[in-house]
Amino acid sequence: MEIILNKLIELWLYDIEVFSQTWLYAWLLVPAMFYLMFFMIKWTVLTTPLWLPIVIIINSFKRESEDKVIKKNGKIYDQRD
Repeated sequence: MEIILNKLIELWLYDIEVFSQTWLYAWLLVPAMFYLMFFMIKWTVLTTPLWLPIVIIINSFKRESEDKVIKKNGKIYDQRD
C-alpha cells in the first residue's frame, strides 16, 4: 500500500510541476486544455480503487431506501404494507 501511495504522490508532483510551467499557458492554451482533460481522466482512473467502493456503498443505501417506499397517487406506502 505504501508503494502505491508513494507512486501516486510522485505522479501528483509531476502533474503539478507540468501545470506550473508558464510556457504551457502563454503560447499553447489548447495543449494545456488537452493536458487538463488527460489529467482529470488519469486521476479518475488512478483513484478508482478509493472512490468506487464509496460510490457503490452510497448507491446501495439509496436503492435500499427507495425499495422500501412506493409512491401511489401522491401517497407514500411502505413496501411491506
